[in-house]
Parts: sequence; C-alpha cells; structure tokens
Amino acid sequence: MMLLMPLPLEDYVRQVLLENGRGAKIHEAVAEGWAAFQSLYPQRHQWRRKSSSRHMMWEEVAQRLAVIAADDQGIDAVEHQDTLSLIVEGAVLIRLKHADTTLITQNFPTAEARAFDDHEQDLFGYAGLQRVRLCYVLNRYETALLWVGIAAHDKGSFLWKLELEAAGAVQSIPQLPLPAPTEDTSRFARIKRSASDQDQANKKRNG
Repeated sequence: MMLLMPLPLEDYVRQVLLENGRGAKIHEAVAEGWAAFQSLYPQRHQWRRKSSSRHMMWEEVAQRLAVIAADDQGIDAVEHQDTLSLIVEGAVLIRLKHADTTLITQNFPTAEARAFDDHEQDLFGYAGLQRVRLCYVLNRYETALLWVGIAAHDKGSFLWKLELEAAGAVQSIPQLPLPAPTEDTSRFARIKRSASDQDQANKKRNG
C-alpha cells in the first residue's frame, strides 16, 4: 500500500516559520548571502554561464541557513542529494531555489525536481514531510534581490506562497509580478464636489 505524502499546508508552514522568528532569520540569511555574493564576485557579470552565479549564491545562502539550523532545536539541516534541506519541526522540508517572478524554479527540470512537487512520492525517505521551496527572485539584470519567500506546488500546479520579511512577518502576497497601482478616481470626485460646494457658498454670500 502506497503512503500518500501530505500536501503543504499554508497556515501550518506560516506558523512554524513564525515560531522563534524563523521567517525573519531565513530572510536575513538570503539577504546576507546575496550581499556576500555581490561583494565576493564583482566579476560575475563576465561569467559565461548564468548557472555559475546561482551556484555561488546558493553556497552563500546555504552556509547561513546551516547556522540558523544549528541554533534552533526545531530545525535539522540535512545534506543529501548534493544539496541542503531544512526539516522544520519534523514536518516541513525546505529547499533553496532561484525562481523567476512567477515563482517557477530557474533550475533545469530534472526528474528529481519534478518529483519534489509530486507529493505522492516519498522522495527522500522522510515519511510525512510537507515539501516546499525557499525561493529568491532577482530583477531582470540580476542586480537586485526582489523577493524572498516560500512557494508550494503540486505536480506542476501552483498552490500558494508566503513572503518572508526582515521584520519577522510572514504574509501572503498577490500573484507576482505585482499589478500596477490603480488611480483612486473617487479622490478626484471629492475634489470636484468640494469646488462646486465652495462656488455655491460664494454665490450665497454675494447674493
């Protein structure tokens, strides 16, 4: 009988990341990793392979995530499959990935990457874990860090996302890319009504 793995639950993942300020610490690890990567590799724009930048960025962030795990009894850092995973509260498995603004991973879609989102598969031998990705999004020219958060998928279909913030909040956000702000037309209507009312008042005083 095949044991079905649980789908990632947004509320549960949010809760475990709020505990001990984990969401803020993970955001800080990614932000510091990005800053270190920029400082250590000023020649990165001359590299012929974009994957080189992603590999070095991964190393900087993974190093800092391992430190977080060492200081938190509820997090285990597991080195396996040539990568690093964080297992939080024995229930949530997190892997770091570079993503675009749709929160689709930029890594080559290997069989293992596809299996990661197939929650009917016990991918790493840890029964019952909810698998999600820690995603970081860069701008078009890869010169600025735009977004850090958690994304969950199921067999290629998007499930949900949580934004991680330096202030410690973990919140849902609208679908990336963010829509352009709309103009508040009611503001102009209020201005117009106020001007009309003023005209009427002036007429009464002069009449």
